[in-house]
Amino acid sequence: MAAVENRSSNLARPRTDYFMRAMTVLFVLLAVSDFTKPFQHRNDPSHLGLVILGHRLTTFGANAIGGPLFGAFLAIYAFGLWTQKRWLKPLSVLYAFYVPTNLTLFWSLHQNPPPTVRFIVIYLFFALGGSVGTALYIGYHRDRLA
Repeated sequence: MAAVENRSSNLARPRTDYFMRAMTVLFVLLAVSDFTKPFQHRNDPSHLGLVILGHRLTTFGANAIGGPLFGAFLAIYAFGLWTQKRWLKPLSVLYAFYVPTNLTLFWSLHQNPPPTVRFIVIYLFFALGGSVGTALYIGYHRDRLA
């Protein structure tokens, strides 16, 4: 009888989801980066600062407002990943659409020198893998969300 109870308690225990844990850490790092956007902008206003829908925020004040707002969104997203809550699904879909839109608008609106193909491939792998990949993973494993 003890073996049956032990087996059933193992089944009731939730499995550790290493992908969700890893994405939580990465989204926390993104949140910290966005919280520090005003200071990044102050150090190099010509290249650093928050980009919203393809437009780089050009003043310290705009980055002081936008950075913490986007940082809070990403921190909430990270909390949802860690706790695996159902309200995470719409956030993941929203972010999955936002990232490619923001990238496309930024690259089409600015006349920056083109980056190398290698940089573009690596950047897209991480940007789309983190946003779209996480949303797809959440959608596929939605039964694990509480």
